[in-house]
Amino acid sequence: MNSPPEKTNHRILIIDDNPAIHDDIRKILTSAEARNPALESAKAAVLGETSPAPEGASFRIDSAAQGDEGLEKVRQAVESGRPYALAFVDMRMPPGWDGMTTLSHLWKVDPDLQIVICTAYSDYPWEEIVGKIGKSANMVILKKPFDNIEVLQLAHALTEKWRLNEEVRARLADLDHLVRQRTAALETANEQLRHEIEERSLMEEALRQAHKMEAVGQLAAGVAHDFNNILTVILGHVSLISETSGIEEIRSSVLEIRESAERATSLVRQLLAFSRKQVLQPLPLDFGEVLTNLGEVLRRVLGEHITIDLQVQPRGHLPLVNADLRLMEQAIINLAVNARDAMPLGGSLVISAREVEIDVGAVQQNPEAHTGRHICVRVLDTGGGIPAEVLPHIFEPFFTTKDPGKGTGLGLASVYGIVKQHSGWIEVQSELGRGTTFRLFFPVCAPESKDESTSSETSPVAGGNETILVVEDEPSVRRLAVDVLRRYGYQVCEAESSLQAIDLFKQRIQEIDLLLTDMVMPGGVPGTELASSLQEEKPNLKVIYMTGYSRNFAGTDFVPSGDRVLMAKPFSGQELLRMVRRILDR
Repeated sequence: MNSPPEKTNHRILIIDDNPAIHDDIRKILTSAEARNPALESAKAAVLGETSPAPEGASFRIDSAAQGDEGLEKVRQAVESGRPYALAFVDMRMPPGWDGMTTLSHLWKVDPDLQIVICTAYSDYPWEEIVGKIGKSANMVILKKPFDNIEVLQLAHALTEKWRLNEEVRARLADLDHLVRQRTAALETANEQLRHEIEERSLMEEALRQAHKMEAVGQLAAGVAHDFNNILTVILGHVSLISETSGIEEIRSSVLEIRESAERATSLVRQLLAFSRKQVLQPLPLDFGEVLTNLGEVLRRVLGEHITIDLQVQPRGHLPLVNADLRLMEQAIINLAVNARDAMPLGGSLVISAREVEIDVGAVQQNPEAHTGRHICVRVLDTGGGIPAEVLPHIFEPFFTTKDPGKGTGLGLASVYGIVKQHSGWIEVQSELGRGTTFRLFFPVCAPESKDESTSSETSPVAGGNETILVVEDEPSVRRLAVDVLRRYGYQVCEAESSLQAIDLFKQRIQEIDLLLTDMVMPGGVPGTELASSLQEEKPNLKVIYMTGYSRNFAGTDFVPSGDRVLMAKPFSGQELLRMVRRILDR
């Protein structure tokens, strides 16, 4: 901190009703004696200085005959910014104020004014003066008749004291300003630190939640994989029994088994959706078109007591999203069903889609968000809302607040997985009694032409005589596929690993027309690598991949083409036969 500039002040005011006193003090302070080195040395001794003050101290002296006149001069000096440093005040000044009264008025106007009370021995004793005025560091008593050197010493000492007081005040003001600056900087730093701690806490909580969801997802995916294999066998053999059995009672039981297996299949698919292990078949989608096509389905699902408001933009007005149409429809239907259950007495459901630009600020508020252009699908209901303590758990699989038997706890979990697998995220706002709003964000993709080709699930089942290589490490699934294909006339060779399949292919390379292979197999060679290796030897080889899910395959850039397609487990015998025939006929 820089020292304040020195501010000298030799302005002195004499307040006395005796003109002679004015003359005497003026002579003392302006005579040659005022510049006498001896007096300067005396001043240095009084002030404790190591060397005399500079010679030539020049006092400017003003006079007032009465206390009220002196008060006015002090007021004018303060207002002009040129205050007096010292005032000599007589104790008795009839007929006006005495010295003590004058002094009290002066300090109200200028508390820093140094005062010398000039008093005779017959005036008030010291104790009475202190009793009326109080002790003050700015006041001294000068007894009449006064000594010239004493007057000079007081003038030099008290004007210097006034200067030092001003310097201390300036330094204190600078220090106070610096303290305020430092305090403000610390408060700003503390506030920034508080925000950073809050943001870090949010990020840590989001990370813990993500780790928990990932762990549950891995568990769900493993369970789903095993169940898919089991359900494939069940559905396949149900198909075979239903085709060959003529006993009505058996056929009825088989249909019950099929219906239950299909319900189990639906649950497993929702588990895979949550765990983000589904194999995507993405296409450029226009969400305006998607919502329009879903309108009638949603009305049937929700019932007449729910009013649906589809705020849909015309086709072509929204940028496209690269997404799996079936999964997008599943996510929206799941949200709509969840909203329906929250409005048992009726209400309204609003579904809309619009383009939004996500900036850095939004990403800071939500660690799962990404910057750039996105489509925001909003699903808003007027239901009872979600309690605050429940909200953090709504996307966990098997978590439900519904009565037993009325919900699986997989609806919102599968929505979460579908959105995350499409590189998006979900935001939820809910308040008890005021409904819930889900916002699904999906990144915009570059425009592409849509593949409109679809397969018919109701086309007749036909066999053939081509040769098919079946590669599956799960024995029951492999036996089912081989049995179904042979029953319909196909020549089948089977392998339980990729290495065994390669040996068989080398032996029968000219005969094999189609490779039917699982995606995940022991030995470190997945189905994709096996197919690529065999197609290098035989470029016209057709390929069908079977998968319950694949950690190395689901969600990758794999795109089905004319000579390689995907078949998701579980599947029935009829579905397998239709797929095989369709690929062989291409």
